[in-house]
Amino acid sequence: MNVLEFLLGNTQLSILLSALLIIVLGHVAGRLLKALMMLFSKKITKKTRSTLDDLIVGVLARSSVWLTTLIVGYWVLKGTAAAFVGESLLVQRTVTVIVEGTYIALVFYISVFVARLVDATVRWYLHEVATRTQTHLDDELAPLANRVLKVLIYLSALVVVLDHYGQNISTLVVSLGVGSLAVALAAQETLANMIAGFVLMIDRPFRLGDRIRLPDGTIGNVADIGIRSTRVIDDYHVMIITPNAEIVKSQIKNFSYPNDIVRFEVAFGVAYGTDLLAMRKVVLERINREHDIVEPETSEVRIMEMGDSAMNAVLLCKIRNPNDIPQRKSDLLLIIYNTLYEHEIEIPFPQRVVHLAPNLQKLVEERRRLSD
Repeated sequence: MNVLEFLLGNTQLSILLSALLIIVLGHVAGRLLKALMMLFSKKITKKTRSTLDDLIVGVLARSSVWLTTLIVGYWVLKGTAAAFVGESLLVQRTVTVIVEGTYIALVFYISVFVARLVDATVRWYLHEVATRTQTHLDDELAPLANRVLKVLIYLSALVVVLDHYGQNISTLVVSLGVGSLAVALAAQETLANMIAGFVLMIDRPFRLGDRIRLPDGTIGNVADIGIRSTRVIDDYHVMIITPNAEIVKSQIKNFSYPNDIVRFEVAFGVAYGTDLLAMRKVVLERINREHDIVEPETSEVRIMEMGDSAMNAVLLCKIRNPNDIPQRKSDLLLIIYNTLYEHEIEIPFPQRVVHLAPNLQKLVEERRRLSD
């Protein structure tokens, strides 16, 4: 006979109060465990260079209170349920619901705890390991692996709960297989984009931050490579979202690969009769004095065509950062204009020569004579 039973004189009431007291003590024990872990972990983790132990201890400390409470609570409630076997059906069902609800909460909280451990490990890997590797593949695959592992953890928790209640898991798996086939047929484009996303992460035709040209001609910087789509920010700071399947099956122009040196062109024109050799010389001398021109010996001015009003030319030069192309095109065009102006090289206006038919010319002259 325990103290509560002696004082209350009711066995079932004393059992309930005893169970509640043990659960409260379990909660207090969890808080004490958390405090002890936070106290001693600082001394232990300071001796190691890695931050993985800090992250794991943080997850343990954050989850210890409720994890301890749920474990103690389920153990106590399961033992207490035997005292209500002979009671009414309503009381037995109420006790059963409380016990089974505690079991479900315990299983899913354990899954949350494991998911937090996985998330902490992935964050440690991205912060300490991935930053020291030359490849960016691990930076892109680690978050994806984190999501997949979390989904598997929660699915495992669901399977454990269903198995606890005697559900046939094999039938569920078969049903999921048939359902997944129906979903696959209904979402072919989405699955194609997801598979293409895996291909992009493995093949890596471009990386985060690379400047690329999309299949529709849009030029911008890669902001994100997702499972379903790739996000690119163009020069107007507009987010372009393109399905991965379109990117995989199309030709992509990467300005940042294999290095960040890129060659671009600046078009301009000079008047007919210009000494083109002298023009090329003065333009190249001025352009190659720019601080960001890479490999100036490869810079050149090409005469492209005899246009309607000018000799059309194009400057070809290299800079190191592809993201600077729009601004540098504007700057170099201004430099070319000032250079041609300083050397008195004519930049013609668009012009057109019109020849009048003989009869029309006589009519114009007659009208001019009459007006005079």
